[in-house]
Formats: sequence, C-alpha cells, structure tokens
Amino acid sequence: MGGFRQLRLGFAGIVIGSSVLLSACDPIAFVSNQALRFVERNLVPPMLQDNDVRMACQSGVATAPLIMATENLGADANQLGTLLYTTAGLCAEIDATEAELRYLRAARAGNVEEAQDARISQKRFAELAARRQLLAYQRFVTYYEKRYDIEIGEQCTDFYKDFDEFVYMLGLVTGLQAVLNDIVAQQVVGVPLDIAAKAERAFTCLDNKKWWGVPLAARAVVWNVLPGADEGKDPWGALNASMALGEEAGVRLPHAMYALSAAGKDDQARLRDAIRRFANVKEGFKPNVDYRLADSIAGLLITTLSDRMWTEGAGTRTPSGMLGKFWDEKAERAEGIDISDLL
Repeated sequence: MGGFRQLRLGFAGIVIGSSVLLSACDPIAFVSNQALRFVERNLVPPMLQDNDVRMACQSGVATAPLIMATENLGADANQLGTLLYTTAGLCAEIDATEAELRYLRAARAGNVEEAQDARISQKRFAELAARRQLLAYQRFVTYYEKRYDIEIGEQCTDFYKDFDEFVYMLGLVTGLQAVLNDIVAQQVVGVPLDIAAKAERAFTCLDNKKWWGVPLAARAVVWNVLPGADEGKDPWGALNASMALGEEAGVRLPHAMYALSAAGKDDQARLRDAIRRFANVKEGFKPNVDYRLADSIAGLLITTLSDRMWTEGAGTRTPSGMLGKFWDEKAERAEGIDISDLL
C-alpha cells in the first residue's frame, strides 16, 4: 500500500504543479518532464540496485521507445535515454559474445561454414550494440552540453546531483564501448574515433575515488589504445590503483577495464591476472548496495573474456566454479566444483 500511496502522491504533485504553472509554460511538456523525473527518482534506483544484467538490458530494450516517446510531448528524455540505450546495448553485446564463442568452437573443429556464419552473426550484433551505444553517447552529449553549457572534453562543471554525475560517467564509458564495437563490426556504423580522446579529457571532471576508480581506469584504457597517449603516463599503475578503489567501494568495474585493456594489448599474463583478481576478491568484499548492477556488469565482462580464453584453449566456455582458473593449470578439486566439467 505504501508504494501505491507514493505513486498516487507523486502524480498528484505533478497535477498540482502543472496547474500552478499553466500560465507560465506548456503544461503538457511540464507534466511529461515531471513524469520522467518521477521515473528517475523512483524506478531507476531499484534497477541499479539489482544484480540481474539480462533483466536490466531487456528493460532497456523494452522501455527505451516508451520513454523516448515523451519527447513528442516536449519532454527532455536525453538523460534517461543515455541509461536505457546503454543497458539495451548490453543485450546486443551478449548476443555478439555468443556468436563469437560459436565461431571459436567451429574454427577449432575445422567447420569452415559454421565459423563463417558465426562471425557474420557476431558482426551484426556488434553493429547493433554500436548503434545503441552511439545513441546513448549522443543523448549524453546533447543533455550535458545544453544543460551545463559546456563542450564535452573541453570544460568541466559542477553537477546538480549524484545521478547527473553517474549518467555523465556512463555516457563516456558507453561512448568508448561504441567505438570498440564498431571496430568489430568493421566500422559500418561510423562511430567517431575522436570519442576516445574526448572521453579521456572529460573523465578528469569526475572524482576518481567517489566513482570507484572508474574515471582513472577508463583514462588508462585510452592511454593503452591511442598511439602515443601513454607517453609520460603509467596506465598499468593507474589501473592497479583504480582496482583497489573499486574493491573498497564494492564496484569492480576497474577490474573489467584492466582486463579489456590487457586483451586489447594481447597481454595474456595481465589478462589472467585481471580475471583472477576479480574472482579472488579479498575476503569480506560486498557489492555496493546502490550500484550492484555496475558490479554485475563488470562480472559479465570478466566472464566474457574468460569464456573466450577457455574456448580458444579448451573448446568450452568457463566451467561453473572455475572463474579465475584456467584449463592449462593443475586442476584442484574444490568444494562445490564438479571436476567432470573439465573433461
């Protein structure tokens, strides 16, 4: 009943507020914007507190068109659009991963036609992911450059609330993801490559400790990717420092960024180290209750990279209970692990 009463009071407030401002602005646009703020305050937090990545991505796919439709009524849906298109992009990334694993198994078995078909499928889903992520990035840029009168990557500003900072960070990370997925898709989307350089500068506007080490970790990824960007910098040291912050805060996104950076450099030793550090997190670690979804997304990325390694080396994805361990290491029987999974 409490939830129903809160919902009723929320809509009552919208109606009252709109009647007060009726003579001052477009009442339909006002009501639409207030409805979006209601969603932001009351429906987004539970999604971020959940740890079900697939549910989050499917929610993005299902609700993004509905939320975007409020723009026809004069609302500004760019901020929520950034969040929803980002989560929707995760669904396409998951499908791209499944196609890639199918490709690796087929290639390992010498099945040329199956391998070719799987690679085509992977590129299609990577293209879809890049399109959704580019939309998220574009909406992020539109909102913040208009709202705060800044140019992303050139100026910083004080944010009104934590949600503004979170979506700002999310927009930058998603822009980097769009670049990477478009490269996999052979750049058919045309995601601007200068997003990486802009994001590297824009991340300096965020408090690294407050946001779990993500801003510095993301910059370090860019340092490792862009030629010459690492001059005078220590990307691996920055990633290590960021991972310590992430573990302390209960959000291991820096671990995933460390792993992605190592994979991009084809540094197998560091890639294994990243996966182990995520899996063998210090005793007493608890995911941040307000951002469980962010830590779960990190887990998805780490598992994806582990699955790729396992499939290339052993022909199967990571067996249950074996994240942080590898097929070419001595198998040790552990409680809860069925060693037959390794056969």
